Amino acid sequence: MRNAIAVLMLAALLAVPGAFAQPPQQAPGAPPQKPLRERLLDRALKGDAEAQFDLGKNYEAGRIGLPKDFTQAEHWYRMAAEQGDPFAQASLGILLGFGKGIPKDAVQALMWYEVAISRSTGGDQQTIVEMRDNLAARMSPKDVAEARSRAQAWKSSK
Repeated sequence: MRNAIAVLMLAALLAVPGAFAQPPQQAPGAPPQKPLRERLLDRALKGDAEAQFDLGKNYEAGRIGLPKDFTQAEHWYRMAAEQGDPFAQASLGILLGFGKGIPKDAVQALMWYEVAISRSTGGDQQTIVEMRDNLAARMSPKDVAEARSRAQAWKSSK
């Protein structure tokens, strides 16, 4: 029984990204490195879509010393989504589709799912397709058509 518990605890630790990661080494005499949230913000403000997406995730979950703030999550997901990041596009779709901490907007959510599907592959794409189809099934045909039209216009502009 104890072995099973130990195995479960080890599996839980291994599932946590960075659980065993060592802090980055600094050269002797180098100024101390900024905390992760500050480094992410610096990169995000310079237009780094990956950092913008990471900030969105961390605001959504309230991690790395950031408060849980869905408005900030939406802002950073949108910044990355506009640059073509499919994970940010799908995450923005989730926030908007469920009204998770922000006003619900099914048309805009479906639009972002459609865009994300066109920029993803494999299992990621299939997951987004399922989310899109579940949302579309609860929408009027007129709203679905509007969302698809917006997605096409967005894709054509990029």
